[in-house]
Amino acid sequence: MKKLILFVLCLSSLILISCSKKDDEKIIFDNAQPLALAPDVSWAVVTDPYAAYREEYNWQSTVKGHCRKGDILQVLGRSLDSNNESWYLFEDGWLPSNCITVYSNRYKAKSVSDSLLGNN
Repeated sequence: MKKLILFVLCLSSLILISCSKKDDEKIIFDNAQPLALAPDVSWAVVTDPYAAYREEYNWQSTVKGHCRKGDILQVLGRSLDSNNESWYLFEDGWLPSNCITVYSNRYKAKSVSDSLLGNN
């Protein structure tokens, strides 16, 4: 009987300790990018050391500029070339899917970018 009472007391103590109120955690979002969590906006992270923006979505198209590993870009469009390869449109031009990874929000993209650049 004493063992049962001791067990109940210990169990009660554990339950009361685990139910204690914890300080409220505040989650603060960076409002610098208002589209960071927009459900219809995708974000890409460049995974190649360097990638060339193209004027059109094919390899023979003129190079318009360059980006580098870890850059975070807002996806503006997507298309398939004649070889069924996916290309993504960004502010500076088109990039093939093999040099980027696409994410559903900017916070995920930022986390991956930081990881690629060793900013953890």
